[in-house]
Amino acid sequence: MTGVLDQAPPDMTPVAAGLNAPGDVLSIEEAASALRVLRHGGVDESTTRFALPPAVRATVSPVIAALRWSAVMFGLVFAAPDANEGDIAVVVSLAIVLFHTTWRTFRPLRLAEERALYRSLAATDALIIGLAIGISGGFVSPFVLCLLAVVAVGAFGWGMAMGAAIFGAGIVGMTITGITTNAGLNLDDRSAAVVFVALLAVLVLLSLARTRLLEIERRRANLAGRLDMLSETNDLLHILNQVARTLPTSLDLREALANTRDQLSKAFDASVVALLVADEDGKIWTPQLTDGCSLPARSTTEELPSLLRQVVDSDTSVLVPELLEPGLGETSATGIYTALRTRGKVVGVLGIEHTVRFGYGDRELRIVDGLAEVLALTVDNARWFRRLRTLGAEEERTRIARDLHDRLGQWLTYISFELERIMSDENAEAAELDHLYGDVQTAIDELRETLRQLRSGVTADKPLSIVAREHLNRFGDRTEHETIFNVTAPANIMSIPIENEMLRILQEALNNVEKHARATRVEVEWQVDQEGGRLTIRDNGRGFDPEHGVRESAYGLVGMRERADSVGAEIEINTSPGVGTEIIVSAPLETRGALA
Repeated sequence: MTGVLDQAPPDMTPVAAGLNAPGDVLSIEEAASALRVLRHGGVDESTTRFALPPAVRATVSPVIAALRWSAVMFGLVFAAPDANEGDIAVVVSLAIVLFHTTWRTFRPLRLAEERALYRSLAATDALIIGLAIGISGGFVSPFVLCLLAVVAVGAFGWGMAMGAAIFGAGIVGMTITGITTNAGLNLDDRSAAVVFVALLAVLVLLSLARTRLLEIERRRANLAGRLDMLSETNDLLHILNQVARTLPTSLDLREALANTRDQLSKAFDASVVALLVADEDGKIWTPQLTDGCSLPARSTTEELPSLLRQVVDSDTSVLVPELLEPGLGETSATGIYTALRTRGKVVGVLGIEHTVRFGYGDRELRIVDGLAEVLALTVDNARWFRRLRTLGAEEERTRIARDLHDRLGQWLTYISFELERIMSDENAEAAELDHLYGDVQTAIDELRETLRQLRSGVTADKPLSIVAREHLNRFGDRTEHETIFNVTAPANIMSIPIENEMLRILQEALNNVEKHARATRVEVEWQVDQEGGRLTIRDNGRGFDPEHGVRESAYGLVGMRERADSVGAEIEINTSPGVGTEIIVSAPLETRGALA
């Protein structure tokens, strides 16, 4: 179930040999490395191709630099008397080893580099040091330990074979200058024998240490790979478990998607999370999650962003490690895209993007694959529950209206009759009874209005344009608000379920105006055309700050949003303190209903 677009990253391997190779071009990566070397005194990336444990790699460059300079300092101490006496050979040797050590401090060799250039550079270093040592006495030269440092670097960096070759190159250099200057190698000296044996010992011991360290690193990498796999599997199971647990408790689509968004953002550190849900025919797509991106309120399949359009007809999720075309977000550089399938059809598409190139890989792709099916079930279950809840709500509304009428209504009417009888008694306190009688009449009026709202509904004979006007007129008479109702093209109507939900949203909005808005004027517009239905409710009340200090539940906004969701409509709330509130509910005609 995985697929990767053919957008492989460019070859980032440096092809330049570096400053050591005349005529070669220094790559940006190597130039940055050289600057870091100069800035940090020789600590560079010379071990990047050396598969050593991280703790060992961190110490290799400093140890090599310390070894080289220790050998130079050792030689300098013993060469100082001869240099003061004007021994040209010692001065020349000192100049060569100082220059070489300084150069290698700022431009260290790339250890374990398999290219012939770097191997030849290591041998060349040994040859140069051998030439310098040969000038000043061969194996009895005060700088002979510089050769030991070079052999140590070669044996540790490339193994015993390369270390032996480097040792040989140093001997060749010593021999050349020894013959040229008639100084010889001085192997008959006892100290020379000790140095020779030390060189061999260093060669063997460091080669064995290198082999051992590489073996340890191979085992560590093996174990780390297994741990990574177990960690990835655990992450996948955890995410799937978290999403699966929302199924029995988050049958509300908005809550389910909010939970899903939080989990996706946490699991993928995503800069963009986009989820679009298809209509029953799979032709019109409505965005449900648009974190970090902007998408149209509705799109046909052909109008979907190309990356999402690809997965609609694909059986695989798509990983794009490096976006070469615009993503869903303006700054996105990598992304994963998948279709949500259940019951044999696509119910949605999901896109997750990150701002870092190659920020997602096979691990994240496998997690998305496992997540897609569970998320599809979540979306599908929530949509079915929404439909069932809408049908059940209407039945419950009718039952509540009947019970209120049969029980509470009759009881209040009885109390009203009794109060009229008591008020006719001359001994009763008329003022208190009048006040109580007024309260009861108010309660009866409110009950009657509640019953009207519960029982009123859109029918084939009474579309929303008629029912809404009647309800708004009653609202104005009861609350003394100035009310205005405008309807465009009254002959155009939408399906009864949609207009019924629009009526309930209008009732809830007017209830909010009466209880909270402190408004004096309410204007309602209802428009149906070829694009769909649009209900607008405006008041001149106190408004509110939608982002600070207002609980949506206190203003019934959650209920209105859920009703809009139940018929696939979009709700927009425009308000701020002191300027009133405007609520706009839009239902696309093609996706949810049709003109009658």
